Amino acid sequence: MRYYFMNQDMNEFALDVELQPGKVMEFTHEGLKTKLFLRVLAGKNYYSFDQVAWKKLASLGVNETLVSHSEMYKVYRGFKPSGLNKGGAGALITQMPGKVVKLYKKEGDAVIKGETVLILEAMKMENEIKSGADGVIKSVNIIEGQTLEAGFLMIEIEE
Repeated sequence: MRYYFMNQDMNEFALDVELQPGKVMEFTHEGLKTKLFLRVLAGKNYYSFDQVAWKKLASLGVNETLVSHSEMYKVYRGFKPSGLNKGGAGALITQMPGKVVKLYKKEGDAVIKGETVLILEAMKMENEIKSGADGVIKSVNIIEGQTLEAGFLMIEIEE
């Protein structure tokens, strides 16, 4: 599975991650493979590159954020939102888990900035999700009734 990481300065990198038997993860970044060993001890997660020196793995309740010693990264599993580097005006991404109630546009439809594109139910409220830019719907990655996690790319708009 490919993971995309982006820090606060919009610097990004991608990792291909493969889970091996016995809690071993193999990362491939720029052609280099690295194995990471994982274990749980007293309810805490630990990692090691050599199975000798183990370090505690930071964990968060939010599944789309990763914190290193000096930076915080947004994590996108399997995709990289195309509008993310340009401020996200062309990418409608869920900010919290929710359910698609109504979809007003389909692929190829023209939209104007501020136009309601879909209704997303989150925290027992129906929220109008509006276009952040004028353009044409490039892709629709959702259907009505679908339940979404935070960080999911719902619709891409080509400006």
